[in-house]
Amino acid sequence: MTAASDEVALVAPVQAEPSGRLSGPAPSLRAEMAALRADPRQAVQEDWIRCLICGRSFRQLTNTHLRSHQTTPAEYKRGFGYNRGRPLMCRALQRLYAHRAVSAGLADRIRQRPILVEPELRRRGGSRPIALEELLTRRDVRRRARALVSADR
Repeated sequence: MTAASDEVALVAPVQAEPSGRLSGPAPSLRAEMAALRADPRQAVQEDWIRCLICGRSFRQLTNTHLRSHQTTPAEYKRGFGYNRGRPLMCRALQRLYAHRAVSAGLADRIRQRPILVEPELRRRGGSRPIALEELLTRRDVRRRARALVSADR
C-alpha cells in the first residue's frame, strides 16, 4: 500500500454499519474536526498539531504533507484562518527552534528590517488582513477582561 493510499484512507475512514454497508468518517471524528475548524488554534497542542484536512496528528505540518493535499502552507493558513506568521508545528518544537535560533545568534545576523527598508510598509500604517485566529484571540481577551471587571463589582 502506498503512502498516498494510506492518506486517502485517513481522509475518510470507513466503518461497517449494521447493514454491512460502509459509511464515511465516524461522527465523533467529524464533530472534532468541525470544532477544530471553527477554532483552528485548538489544532495546535503542546506535542502535536492536527492537520485540518485529513485529521492526522504531527509534530509539524511539512510542505510534503501539505503537497499531498494539493495545497501550500500559505493556502492552508489562509484557508483555515491562521495568521500568516503562524508556524505549522507543535508548541514544543516551536520552543526548540526558538532556543536554537537564540543560541546560534540568529538575530545578530539579520541585517535589515523590512519596515525600515520599504517605506511603503510605513505608509500603510500597519494595515493588514486579520485572520480568523487573531479575531478569536481578540474576542477571548475581551471576554476575559469583561469577566474580570464584572467579578470586581
